[in-house]
Amino acid sequence: MDLKTCLYVGFALYTIFVIYVGFIGSKKIKGLSDFAVASESMGPISLGLAFAASFFSAATFLGYVGYAYAWGASALWIFLAIFGGSTLGFIVIAKGVRDSNTKIKALSLPDWLGEMYKSDFLRALVSIIVMIQMFYVAGQLSAGGTLLSGLLDIDYSTAVIAVTVVTIVYVTLGGLFADVYTSIGQTCLMMFAGVIVFLSGFFFFKGGITEVSTIIAARDPLLTAVINPKSLHMYSYATVFGVILIEFAFSGQPQLLTKILALKDPKDMKKMIWTWIVASFCCMLVIFGGLYMLALNPDLQQPDYAVVEYVRAFHPIISTLLAVSIVAALMSTACGLLLVMTTCIANDLFIKTLVKRKIINIPQEKAQRIAFMMTKILPAVFGIICVLMTLHPPQFMGVMVWIGISGVASATLA
Repeated sequence: MDLKTCLYVGFALYTIFVIYVGFIGSKKIKGLSDFAVASESMGPISLGLAFAASFFSAATFLGYVGYAYAWGASALWIFLAIFGGSTLGFIVIAKGVRDSNTKIKALSLPDWLGEMYKSDFLRALVSIIVMIQMFYVAGQLSAGGTLLSGLLDIDYSTAVIAVTVVTIVYVTLGGLFADVYTSIGQTCLMMFAGVIVFLSGFFFFKGGITEVSTIIAARDPLLTAVINPKSLHMYSYATVFGVILIEFAFSGQPQLLTKILALKDPKDMKKMIWTWIVASFCCMLVIFGGLYMLALNPDLQQPDYAVVEYVRAFHPIISTLLAVSIVAALMSTACGLLLVMTTCIANDLFIKTLVKRKIINIPQEKAQRIAFMMTKILPAVFGIICVLMTLHPPQFMGVMVWIGISGVASATLA
């Protein structure tokens, strides 16, 4: 079986899997709380894996690998920023948020902030700020289009629409249940991809990482420098610190906070954190693929295609697993983001602001029904907007993602 046939079979099986899980999740959704935080009924291992799946997006498997391909070893600061900065942020944020939510019963970050500080204005303001995450979703969809069009030789726009439709279907059907259940399989695939890509360097290069460093340093010494002045982000120690700070704040992103709020027993938070630590380390190893591809072929026109070209070097079945893991990464993140934005509109703005303050004067029971109906419509609305944003993507997909990350991270730090 050739690579293209394997890829079609792999993507088809994955599509069937996520939609099936969406149907399973739909049977458990009776109201807005079920859709948003699964009624706080999930275990620490599954949520730790789901946290990783929502955290590691196409930015990791395409964008950050592209950074390593374009600017060399300085991109490994991203590894430290995420594994160190984000883990510290998770530890700092998680316990306090989940403990307090045993009484607050918030469904999202804006809802939690509004209840904590007794401010409907703050809840509404943060809900609006969260909408900047559409850039983040668009980045995921653009990455999906880039990957599928490159591997399957199909039109970029067609590929983007296909990824969008599948993501919308399973998040609309299953809410957080579907998000978490699919994320378990998605994270396992992503961990597999990271480990396999890292170890492959010792297969393609007899001298391992040392040989890779020698090859790319011969082309440009800056490619093995700790700081690369040509890098978009890692051109000084000050900017490196800024990236670490942003990744610290990233742990408080709305789509990640929902995983913390969904934990059944706050005493299990330590297990959830350790699950994240193991998963994050394995997933981040994929960045080395950019360095390996740079050593093999430095002439790619599009750095984001580095991992696409690299997976072609493997056996078709392994290449398919790696490609599906990248799709899993971007779809799990897009799913979490769509879920959060939908909750912000339906719960935080509509019920907790407009209805609560009698700006829209309707009975609470009717408001709940309308809000639940919104969960069936808004993911598609957001999806259409994000597809339109992907029609003319930037050179680096990671740039679009960082617009979304930085906007909400800035609000989190504030």
